[in-house]
Amino acid sequence: MGQHYKEIAEIALKRREAAIPKEYMLPEATLANVPQNLTTFLETSGHFTSAELEIIETSADEILRNLREKKWTSLEVTKAFCKASTVAQQLVWTLRLSLLNMVEIT
Repeated sequence: MGQHYKEIAEIALKRREAAIPKEYMLPEATLANVPQNLTTFLETSGHFTSAELEIIETSADEILRNLREKKWTSLEVTKAFCKASTVAQQLVWTLRLSLLNMVEIT
């Protein structure tokens, strides 16, 4: 019989983590203490530079204007959004695990 689905999932998670630059990922200590209210997490986590926060909080029209005016490079914008999406994925995964643990307890 084939591999158990949990083993396959573990392999997939390891591959995903290996593909993501470590500097984009939240430290384990941060993930262990994620607040319930995440509305200000990006600003208060200390994980993002002020430039990254400015980019990810800017509208698409303004991003295009800043790129056209050479205030930002496409690389800076791409890195900021890749970092933000990595953090979002980590937070969703942490939330999912918390919910699964709650279901298993009840």
